[in-house]
Amino acid sequence: MAATMFTTVAAYSDPMEAQLALGLLQAEGIPARLDDIGTAIANWEWRLAIGGIRLRVPEAQAIHARRVLAALEAGEYALVDDEAELRGDRDDGALQPPDRETPSSRIAWAALMLFGIPLPWRRRTGAAKATRRM
Repeated sequence: MAATMFTTVAAYSDPMEAQLALGLLQAEGIPARLDDIGTAIANWEWRLAIGGIRLRVPEAQAIHARRVLAALEAGEYALVDDEAELRGDRDDGALQPPDRETPSSRIAWAALMLFGIPLPWRRRTGAAKATRRM
């Protein structure tokens, strides 16, 4: 039985970014793994010293994996809504959160931030429901 040789196709300093790339490769049918993920999470200050979190795939699929990762970097996997938000397009008919801010809530927030004193405040009445802008 021949051992499969793995090669590094990318290195990440952010564990979440590494996990996302791993998941994408696995979704594309490429058996991938992350090396040094445990060390990078347990000892975050060592991430750069050890070369980051290495994303490794079988040598036979390295070219395909690099193409998938290049497509990810180019934004080919971006969701349509994310692209619209980046361009500044907003759906004005989208569901908006209720507006509960009042002058007393602003004073309470300022007192907490400046002096570390939590103060009670009143919420705006009648604004407990989400609304749609038209």
